Amino acid sequence: MAEESYVCTLEEKYIKKAKDELNEIPSDRLSAVQALRDWVNEQKHFKFDTRTINLIRILRHSKYSQAKARETIENVTKFFYKNKNCISNLDSHSKTVQEVIRKGQLMMLPGYDDDGRVVFFYKLNAIPFEEIKKKYSFFEFMKVMNLIFVSIMEDEMFQVNGIVMIFDMTGISLKMMSMFNDPDSLKYNKESQNAQVGRIKGFHYYNVGGLFETIFAMYKPFMKQKHKERLRVHETLESLYKYFPKRMLPNEFLPDDYDGPRAGSLSEIAAQTADRVYKMRDIILDRTNSDNLFYDESKKKAAEPLQHFRKLNIE
Repeated sequence: MAEESYVCTLEEKYIKKAKDELNEIPSDRLSAVQALRDWVNEQKHFKFDTRTINLIRILRHSKYSQAKARETIENVTKFFYKNKNCISNLDSHSKTVQEVIRKGQLMMLPGYDDDGRVVFFYKLNAIPFEEIKKKYSFFEFMKVMNLIFVSIMEDEMFQVNGIVMIFDMTGISLKMMSMFNDPDSLKYNKESQNAQVGRIKGFHYYNVGGLFETIFAMYKPFMKQKHKERLRVHETLESLYKYFPKRMLPNEFLPDDYDGPRAGSLSEIAAQTADRVYKMRDIILDRTNSDNLFYDESKKKAAEPLQHFRKLNIE
């Protein structure tokens, strides 16, 4: 793909954050992108989107290490090609996608938190267990999750500040937990660890009850250490309020005497999420086009030394 113009959309404080935490030097940003693009274009064993914003996304994830960026692209293309059934040709107009999102299983809370982060909200009992078993496969749920992730991956606030996730475990039973112990689920989540692009800044479990150890035992073996350290369990809403502004939370999670700005009810936020991805159909289909998913390790050439491009900024 040809290089296109890029205009940074970040406020000054987040440009500084990208510099301090991600080693991003604005004057060197496009040089880093071009060096990575040149390397991608030389590869015969995979395809990867070389638009500027997409390569900036990879570089920010890699803290502007060309070696780490190359490794990330390798991991992503390999994993995506292997799991095309739930990553390619994602259609936000599909009946299943719209149905699952509007039922409130997974939604994006409006705006950003006080640290500029995206917040995902999972309400695990939004769809009854019997209905899930009857109507949806694990891979259909993954399609929905991947589609929503694709819808935010070019958001520079997400790239720099990251994402936090809230899991509402209210009403979850051992029977429902069996879905998470499904072999396909465990295999997918294990293999995806090195293909995740983005700053996952926290996992917050609310109203878990006695099932937390069961959940944690399933995923602990392949969770990254930093993700384990960012896991929080909340027994009360007051505990949740210490980490998330009330203005973002659904009405059902607010105290009766709260009179500040509101995000809306669970059903309203779910509808907003569904409407958002519905409008982004063409973009999401383009980014997940199966014609652009390819990986063949047998065509991989021997590793070459990295070309260092970044100049010294000497005042």
